[in-house]
Amino acid sequence: MSEWFTQLEEVAYSIVEYVPYLGTIYSLKRAVKAYSARDWTRHWQSVGNFLESSVRDVVLVTETAEPTEVALLHTMAESFTDKMIELYHKEPKRPEVKITEKLDEERGHVLVAESSQGKNVSQLFGDKAKGVHHFHGAVFTGTLTDPEYAPNGEKIRLDIPHGLYDGGRVTFSWKWTKDYYGAENVPEATYGRIKLEAGTPTRFTLSSRKGAGWEGYDFWGQINSKDEINATTKIDGRETQIVFKKLDGT
Repeated sequence: MSEWFTQLEEVAYSIVEYVPYLGTIYSLKRAVKAYSARDWTRHWQSVGNFLESSVRDVVLVTETAEPTEVALLHTMAESFTDKMIELYHKEPKRPEVKITEKLDEERGHVLVAESSQGKNVSQLFGDKAKGVHHFHGAVFTGTLTDPEYAPNGEKIRLDIPHGLYDGGRVTFSWKWTKDYYGAENVPEATYGRIKLEAGTPTRFTLSSRKGAGWEGYDFWGQINSKDEINATTKIDGRETQIVFKKLDGT
């Protein structure tokens, strides 16, 4: 199953998931594939995308949008996908940049192209954008403990595929030692979108979320560093705190 979820497949999916109908069908197929492999993170991400796409497609079916526009989106996405595959297999080229200032070799530097100097400084380097660089593709793990459903603690995983920023998608996935109905080792997940609160430390909530057939568990907390995130969730009225540590290599 790992051969199916390749890097190239991730690139293709990131493009077609927003295409009417095609993205909905592909999200469902991806969810089924991930479910058969017991890959719960990808499964719930795909389920969340499938639900969002379904709502969009209902709008199209009710003729809120013109059919010509939908056909045009399909054509554009197809051409764009072909170009992305071509670019994906090309050797990367190092850009040539003329630098007139002497740079500090002990520091990291970011190159920004803009029409006038300093135009986007607040958007790019303010508190609400710093998570894009530090957390893109990051995976954090921690321990979720609940006296009823995880008395000895269960591993919980936080996936941040595109970085921490307003609207960024995240998935919390874990299992219950024993759920409400007495079933053991039951997988659970919440798929949500991040809402950041500027400040020190930067805090976050979920602006929207989905669970398995319901709205899902809510999570909120603070970003202590690029390697540690504190989060809190509420289970049957009981608050429990989780310390997430970043996995090496992510």
